[in-house]
Parts: sequence; structure tokens; C-alpha cells
Amino acid sequence: MEKGAKSNEILPECHWCAANVGMIALWGNVGLFGVKLICGTAGDSRAVVADAAHSAADVLLAIILMICLRVSKSPPDEEHPYGHGNVEYIASLFVGISLTTVAGLIAYTSVADIVGGVDHRPTMAATLGLVISMVGNELMFRHSLCCGRRFGSPAMIANAWENRADVYTSLAALAGVVGAQLGLLFMDPLGALVVAMLLLYSAFQMMRSAWTGILDHSLDESMEIQILKLAKAEPGVLGVASLQTRAIGQYVGIDLKLEVSPEMTLGEGCEICERVKAVLRNRINQMALITVSTVGKEYPR
Repeated sequence: MEKGAKSNEILPECHWCAANVGMIALWGNVGLFGVKLICGTAGDSRAVVADAAHSAADVLLAIILMICLRVSKSPPDEEHPYGHGNVEYIASLFVGISLTTVAGLIAYTSVADIVGGVDHRPTMAATLGLVISMVGNELMFRHSLCCGRRFGSPAMIANAWENRADVYTSLAALAGVVGAQLGLLFMDPLGALVVAMLLLYSAFQMMRSAWTGILDHSLDESMEIQILKLAKAEPGVLGVASLQTRAIGQYVGIDLKLEVSPEMTLGEGCEICERVKAVLRNRINQMALITVSTVGKEYPR
């Protein structure tokens, strides 16, 4: 970011980053999957192979992310007047379900190894693979989170925290590998089991957030208060009769009914509505889907 730029300012290069979040996640995870699979196999480590399976799932999820981001940007139509932003929540939900499945498989094999006994010791190749994994996932986390926050994208943010979860799982796997290298052989499958538990927690958080979004939750109370203040501040607006909001992926839905003088002409009312729309898009969300109408306010006798 350039010095002095506002934290919410969308720079030209931000659009390129956002457009390539899915592609970077895809090829980044393809690379990490290959590195961890080779290092885990060569290093004889269950924890690293489990982490490689996690990256394999991430490859599939990155493809889903690219598809959903493309669909979510489709303009509103007659059947979907609020656009297609909710597909991002569906993508996040699918990510969570997929991670739960992967975590279950890892946990099963890890427990089986611990119960059955371990007779192998991981080599330094396993350690190298996990260090590369942590660095790569941290870089992808920072990129996806930055784009997700700037463009208000739940799918990008979910993808970012999935990458951060990968950092923690690789760290847990690394602890298991190092422990096994020091002679505690059970630490390697135990590290894989910890990886599974971290994945389950990440999946639960992701699914809970996605489910809330699918149910069309309202915007934060602080944002609704700001909308009311901006609308009431416009000349000619006597009050707000009703306000309904909803989060729709990268979009924001705002239904606003303004109170105006009953003596106001239709043209004057339309002019006020357009002014309020412009202000809300400028101050709240550039991609907001806004409906503004007016109603005459009756004065008490």
C-alpha cells in the first residue's frame, strides 16, 4: 500500500490481486501438495503425508473458490434481484464440509498408527517440507485476507483463514516430527492427530459463518445506525420510516423508506432518493444494492 493511502482504499493493483486469488490459491496448493508428499514419503512421516492430504483438498477447494467468485459477480437479474452473492456463503459451507471429511480420515489413520505402534523415525526431509509449507501458506493467507477485506468477500476471507489454519497444522505436524526425531516415535502420528483436530475447529468456524450468511443476516447494528444518519442528513428527508439490510457476499442489500413532506412533488422525491443512494454507495459500499422510496410524513394536528 502506498504511504498515506486510506486503509479501505482500493488501489488499481488490488483488482488484479482479487481477480487472481483463486488462481494463486490453486497453484500455490498444488506446489505445496507436491512438496509435502515428496518430503513426507522420503522423510517417512505420517504427519507430513497427512498435511499433504490437506493441501490436496485445498486444491479442489481453490477450484471451487474460482468458480463461485465468478458466479457471485454476475449482475442481478429478474430471478435474483439481489444478485448472486450468496453463492460465496455456499462455497464457504462446502469448504467447511470438505475439511471435516479430510480431518476425519486423518484422525482415523493417526489413531490407528498410535494404537498399532510406531517403528519409524522421520528424517530431515520431513522437517524441510513443513517449513516450506508454513512459509507458503502464510504468504497466501496475507494475500487472500487483504483482498477479502477490501472487497468484502466472504469466500476470499474463508480461503485466507483456511491458509492460516494450514500454517498451524503444519506447525503441529512439525512438533510431531521433531518429537519423533528425538526418539518419541509416537509423536509423529500424534502430530497428525493434532492436525486433524485443528482442521475440525477451522471447519466448524467456517460452516457457522457460512450458515449465518446463507440465512440472510442483517448488517452490523453500527452500520445500520450509520445508514440512518446518512439518510436523515440529506436535505428534504424528515425521517426514516423503515430500514432493512442484508449481507449478500461481496454485496450489501439496503431497502430504505424515507419520510418526506406530503407536499413534495414526485420529481423532488426521486431526486432525494438518488442523492441518498449516491451517498450510501460512496460511504457504505460501492457495490451496494439499494432500494429507496419515499412516503409522505403526516404532521400531528
